[in-house]
Amino acid sequence: MRKPVVGISYKTYVNTIDKATELVKALAEVAKNENEVEKFAFPSLGVLYPAAQALKGSEIAFGAQNISPYENGAYTGEISIESIIDMGATHVEIGHAERQHIFHETLEMIHLKTKLTLEKGLTPVLCIGEEAYLENKSERKQVLKEQILTSFGEVDTQHIGRVILAYEPVWAIGKAEAADAAYVQQTHELIREIVKEAYHTETAEAIRIIYGGSVSKDNVYEIITHDDVDGVFIGRFGHDPANYKQILHTVKQVKIK
Repeated sequence: MRKPVVGISYKTYVNTIDKATELVKALAEVAKNENEVEKFAFPSLGVLYPAAQALKGSEIAFGAQNISPYENGAYTGEISIESIIDMGATHVEIGHAERQHIFHETLEMIHLKTKLTLEKGLTPVLCIGEEAYLENKSERKQVLKEQILTSFGEVDTQHIGRVILAYEPVWAIGKAEAADAAYVQQTHELIREIVKEAYHTETAEAIRIIYGGSVSKDNVYEIITHDDVDGVFIGRFGHDPANYKQILHTVKQVKIK
């Protein structure tokens, strides 16, 4: 059975040491004794170290929202994977739509980051998603297939099952409502199908696929009731620890049988 996942990213909304540490400590408190669900948090990069210190000994893992595609060298302004490993990070968010659209990340760069993260033993949380609502399943599958296969590229097949695929339809990020649950669930089926066809059944069964894009305590139950939805990736609706706790509890209720 795939272990369910609840991840949260703070983007650059919480950028002071006091606020960031207070918030992650509150998350850790409400997440106590929920070890049947894998939990990770991506603080703002500027407060990554103090947030990491605040999460030490808790049940919430942490990681970086971005890394350099290169381990070290003359790459001014980048954050090296060596630094986040030294802080105790276990996860790396890769290829978010905002990184692609605002900062012009290419799929080739995303591939390099994915490959490096896996080689260093960390878990890539690889973001994928179509730009616009695509009713046509074949068209949607083709768009996602290109993203997935290019992002994996030369990654050793035996490591692909360790990736967490975060399905985030670009048109649903930051909106008042999440994508329709039936659409999300159908897309998760397509994603697992893509992995199965490109690699093999065991990899497709091992890889975890989570949904991100306006996830809230009000819509999470409907979204995750499908077998191919392994959890959620929360944004602004998780800034309130009480909301986060309810989302976490719902995922556990549905997924732990």
